[in-house]
Amino acid sequence: MVITKERWISIFQNISKLMIENKDILSTIDATFGDGDHGITIERIGIVLKNKSEEWKGNNKSLKSFFQDIGNTITNINGGSAGPLYGTYFSGLGEELDESIIEVNGKELKKILNSGLTELQYLTTAKVGDKTMMDTLIPATEAALKASDDIIDIVTKAKDGALKGAEKSKEFISKFGRAKSYKEQTIGTPDAGATSCTYIFLGLYEGGVFNENEKIY
Repeated sequence: MVITKERWISIFQNISKLMIENKDILSTIDATFGDGDHGITIERIGIVLKNKSEEWKGNNKSLKSFFQDIGNTITNINGGSAGPLYGTYFSGLGEELDESIIEVNGKELKKILNSGLTELQYLTTAKVGDKTMMDTLIPATEAALKASDDIIDIVTKAKDGALKGAEKSKEFISKFGRAKSYKEQTIGTPDAGATSCTYIFLGLYEGGVFNENEKIY
């Protein structure tokens, strides 16, 4: 079982759809203790994912180049820290890939997800409990790495880890950005970045609809 180029395109179009559709929800969450513009930035990121995955249909770029093209474009999006953070993450997904690779198996998928997290950790010191996107990204990636090498198991556990992480962010005090000045007042509200990050793993899961009988991802 492998993730083909066509499936990658489906995955990224799913992530894009989730980001664009949930723009208002994200901005509402962000407006509680922030600027209220996170949804706008995530919508822009979603549009990049949609456009770049459409472009990839018509060329022979490797998966590594596809990730880097997405990351480089997102990094330059206006909208605070979300652009550089998400851009670094998406570029990082392909950091350890060979230029010839397009399809990946379960072991390679784990390497991709771990590489994205590792690259982002060079940029931010945030960890679980700091009420940032890392509250979702770290547990999702750790869950994926602990899964078997079956792709369905990996994406299912990554999705579950992401959702649990975002939900748990409600319990934390904000330690980064504008929201950190509100201290204990931020308890009870989920982090906007942790919420938007779930769409990556929901898209990875939902975009990988497979034939149960043939077990094709």
